Amino acid sequence: MNDLLYEATLLLEKNDLAGSLEKVNQLILTDANRESFLLRGRIHYRMQKWGDAMNDYYSVLELDPHNQEAKSGLEMAKSILGYFTPDMFNP
Repeated sequence: MNDLLYEATLLLEKNDLAGSLEKVNQLILTDANRESFLLRGRIHYRMQKWGDAMNDYYSVLELDPHNQEAKSGLEMAKSILGYFTPDMFNP
């Protein structure tokens, strides 16, 4: 495993989202791969940056169309963005 990917994963486990994102962004600049996009998707998802998470999951699926984690993360983000309560609009 790449050192930056390992460091970013450890920071994510410690819930240091900003630090983890910084490390994974450094990695993507030099080695954009499935694991780095998947990790960044997880980070964005936990930061509630749904659009960014979806973009990363799409990048994973371009590289690995059968990746289940990317598929499920993408569907969860889509459902969160698509959620609305009709009662809020028609009291």
